[in-house]
Amino acid sequence: MAATIAGSGSATAVLSGSKLTVTGTFDGLKSPATIVQLHKGQRGVRGPAVLDLQATKGTSGTILGTLDLNPQQIQDLQNARLYIQLHSEKAPDGNLWGWLMLQ
Repeated sequence: MAATIAGSGSATAVLSGSKLTVTGTFDGLKSPATIVQLHKGQRGVRGPAVLDLQATKGTSGTILGTLDLNPQQIQDLQNARLYIQLHSEKAPDGNLWGWLMLQ
């Protein structure tokens, strides 16, 4: 995997009512980012995509999105069952991912 997957990133998500605002950055990818999505899965276990975010289409850049969550998605967020996954050209099944954790 080291030939296709590399990089790092960080993101912050703020929930106001049912609106989730996500901002983040990434860098060090081996190929340009293609998509970034919010997925549902238990911590450490990857799961299906539930909502789309926006990302810069480069090997470094930003992640942005404002999403309206339904009650189940809010509960999933509170239970640390939502994570961000960034895909790249050489890693179409996912290059970076990280779970959203409550502070």
